[in-house]
Amino acid sequence: MLAQSGGNSIFSFLDRSMFAGSSSLANTAYLNPTPVGAYALQNPLLLTDTSMHQLEISYGTLGNGIQTLQSTFGFPIKGHAILLGVQNLSYGEFISRDNWGNSLGTFSARDMSLSVGTKLLEIHGWKIGSNLKLVSGKYESYQSWALTTDFIAMRRFQDAPDVILMLKNTGFQLSVYSNQREPLPTNLLFAIGDKLRYAPFRWSFVIDEIQRFNQLGYNDPNNTTVDPITGNVTQTKQNIFNRSLRHVSGSIEFLPTQRTHFMFGYSFRRQYEMALPTRRTLGGFTLGTGLYFDRFTLHYANELRSIAGRMNIISLGITI
Repeated sequence: MLAQSGGNSIFSFLDRSMFAGSSSLANTAYLNPTPVGAYALQNPLLLTDTSMHQLEISYGTLGNGIQTLQSTFGFPIKGHAILLGVQNLSYGEFISRDNWGNSLGTFSARDMSLSVGTKLLEIHGWKIGSNLKLVSGKYESYQSWALTTDFIAMRRFQDAPDVILMLKNTGFQLSVYSNQREPLPTNLLFAIGDKLRYAPFRWSFVIDEIQRFNQLGYNDPNNTTVDPITGNVTQTKQNIFNRSLRHVSGSIEFLPTQRTHFMFGYSFRRQYEMALPTRRTLGGFTLGTGLYFDRFTLHYANELRSIAGRMNIISLGITI
């Protein structure tokens, strides 16, 4: 029996943006041509003249003391658009105990990253960009540092959907937690998206974890069948269709006006992993809205994760 695949790397928070707009779209906003610079945290090729000099701050809560904080700022240097970003994920306070259960006080746990992204070159219509990230994690007295890089290749077409190919979080640990190096959350993904020509909708689809195509699933011990005659218990195994869908996420953005956007996203993998054998859940669905004004923007996201709770994120962007 295979274990759940969620814990095979450190710094897994690097694989997503904490910006409310990206969260509303189930983390599929790799191609959004919007005037909001915060979308460029995962893809610096989205940074344009209209999204420059924007300071964005995002704050999110998941309950039990888990909090997220993200900030981005874009600016030009000698004709190159640069995006600086910082992410901080705090997991709250924990009680430390000795072998006999006596309390030794409390300790905290958190992850953080500092990133800088820009376009490197353009060749045959393809834009090539990169993100460089310095990552840190501290859990009680254990601390680790890492250096990671994203490589992005994006192309926009006039009469066809836009496409992007990205290799995320490839790098190495500079220091380890406890004398053992651990893998980083490397992710090879392909995204495609476009705006409908005659309707105010923009859609996106992402196929991620391509390098682990048949390794995202696991056999759920609760997913079994019992023979009514013999009483034999049989483990229900996942089929290839289920394993394939775990790589797919999608989103739709409704654009009724230039100042108001409504967003909806869905991740099959999250929905399946958050499901309960005795109860349907809305885990995997995300929704939100964005309000655009002359000098600032406001975004809100609601991530439906499980019956235990949901994640709320609010983002404020100010043009300086």
